[in-house]
Amino acid sequence: MIVALANQKGGVAKTTSTICLGGLLLESSSCLVVDLDPQANLTIGLGVEVQSGQLTTYDVITEQAEVLEAVIPTKSGLSLLPSDISLAKGETELLTKVGNFLILKERLEPAKAQFQHILIDCPPSLGLLTVNALSAADAILIPVQCQFFALKGLASLLETIQSIQRRINPSLRILGILPTMAEMNTIMTQDVLASLQKRFQDIPVFDPVPKSVKFAESNLAGEPIHHYASEKKLVAPYKAIATFITGELRRGKKTRSVKRGE
Repeated sequence: MIVALANQKGGVAKTTSTICLGGLLLESSSCLVVDLDPQANLTIGLGVEVQSGQLTTYDVITEQAEVLEAVIPTKSGLSLLPSDISLAKGETELLTKVGNFLILKERLEPAKAQFQHILIDCPPSLGLLTVNALSAADAILIPVQCQFFALKGLASLLETIQSIQRRINPSLRILGILPTMAEMNTIMTQDVLASLQKRFQDIPVFDPVPKSVKFAESNLAGEPIHHYASEKKLVAPYKAIATFITGELRRGKKTRSVKRGE
């Protein structure tokens, strides 16, 4: 199952959520995380410093390397397709290619046979890289910071998703909205959560992730939060999503098995 974590707003914990969710999925299955952001926060957050000559997402999407050639292990156990600033140049180069919306989907195909889960950490934009991620994904998870200004861009993202569903990837579905950096004792957070539930009644809204310095510390340590901190309230929202994704994968396999038997 390929899940894109996307929101054109920066600072909403897309990268942190990718690491946390990937680490939990890894407990029961194989998982690849893909850094599709030229800022390379996912790569840095997993303790990887890209060296000169190292293969990255740029080499994969520009068809200079196969995806499995570029995947590297990390100390957390997660497999990583790393990124660096060269990916910004890669997005420009994609503009001249035929079928440029589907290049990432094609390039990830060999990885689907090796990994049960692939998580894509998208850049904070609705540009060609994000469109490629949504074209390749089975589902999208939308992290949203518990601040009112963070809600404003959701409508544009949902319009982009609907456009991709109509024209490129009809099987893409919204896994849900994940409220992040929640301060549950504040009126702001309570109002944002109520607003999400009211405005997006047809989209699952997961339990909020509390605001905690432990997330930044775990990223500095290059570890998922459940390896770094013992507080259940920090892990529980991600564990619920990981359980949901694993269940969806099992149900999908069962459905395909029944169809083959028929």
